[in-house]
Amino acid sequence: MIQKIDSLELNLSQLNLQSEILSKVLAGEDVDVNYDTAANNLIIDNNPILEVGAESSSTKPESEISLRSASREKHIYNFMSPLKGVISDTFDVGKKHLAIDIVAEPKSTVKSVQKGTVIFSGWTAAGGHTAVIQHPNNFISVYKHNATILKKEGTFVNFGDAIALVGNSGELTSGPHLHFELWKNGVAVNPLDFISF
Repeated sequence: MIQKIDSLELNLSQLNLQSEILSKVLAGEDVDVNYDTAANNLIIDNNPILEVGAESSSTKPESEISLRSASREKHIYNFMSPLKGVISDTFDVGKKHLAIDIVAEPKSTVKSVQKGTVIFSGWTAAGGHTAVIQHPNNFISVYKHNATILKKEGTFVNFGDAIALVGNSGELTSGPHLHFELWKNGVAVNPLDFISF
């Protein structure tokens, strides 16, 4: 019983941390990201977070904690590319670029990578017109710098639905492109590990 309570407390604290990190990302604030290779953990704002696919150490011995392979992840989750275009910048924790940038013609259609619910549809200073979608399996996709958002908060979207048009909005943009982020359990993951572009 005590182990179950400890596990629930850990889950609650991780959910609170995930909420804080997502709030910072949406507000365009810097998120301090480092990678501890010895512990195989991401460190976000000085908080260690187990990588995607790793089990909590309270439920599994440390020797059994491991990452799932990227190729296996692509087959488990059915994602599509949000946009046809050219990848101009990739996911790089060292540069604090927790996304990929896709250059495309202005007003090109940005599509939902999977079914889900729009949990944010609005403006942020850094990201401009931004949409955020909550998907099954604790995934969240973020679409920034759009010309306009086509879906309102609370709207259910299907796989491939048009959600925005490519633009150049916000302070952190250098031309028409989509800044696309993918998050799993509150941790930014490399979209290239899950989606074929």
